[in-house]
Amino acid sequence: MLGLPSTTEVGRRIPKEAFYGRLKVSAALRQSFIDDVERFVIANSIKTSTTGIPDGERVHEVLVVEVALKDHRVPEEVLALVAQANPHKLLFACTFNDEVRLAVMLKRLVVGPWRPLDGLALDVRACSIDAAWDSLASLVAYGDVGSGAETVEERFEADSRLKALRDELARVEARGRKERQVARKNALFDKAKELKRQIAAIEEGR
Repeated sequence: MLGLPSTTEVGRRIPKEAFYGRLKVSAALRQSFIDDVERFVIANSIKTSTTGIPDGERVHEVLVVEVALKDHRVPEEVLALVAQANPHKLLFACTFNDEVRLAVMLKRLVVGPWRPLDGLALDVRACSIDAAWDSLASLVAYGDVGSGAETVEERFEADSRLKALRDELARVEARGRKERQVARKNALFDKAKELKRQIAAIEEGR
């Protein structure tokens, strides 16, 4: 699947009940397993013994999980639950007809765009299983093969932090423009200055 080496193929189907039957889920989420997912299949196992790639320090195996969908909608809550309940790194391949959407769990679930299934081939050549995971997850989250300076989790965390700081800065600056009381206006100015310092520190450290 996805152009991965034949040595990584597993092809083991996992009953949906294995997830919603033993995990604590709401009635709505249980229904989503039933209504939205046709089947789960562990399609590939990317690890040292199946690829020859040296073992990683953080990641020892990446499982490619095919999620055959019943319609053109990805049930993100279902995928998030499955990822959180599994100790392995998971690369979800959500398929419907002849299309696929890849998804990974970082700080939250990240889902890539729909792509033609036949035209997608993943490259797992890497110096370690750590690097293979960073590359695959970066492809989903960023559309690239990753940054050698930071792990995909570190990159995603920094981006999330930057977004939060920039959003807060925009709110503080908007309040500062409207504020008429001098002391409060100065306090908002100081807060905006500190937020800009934090943003610059993260950007300079990357």
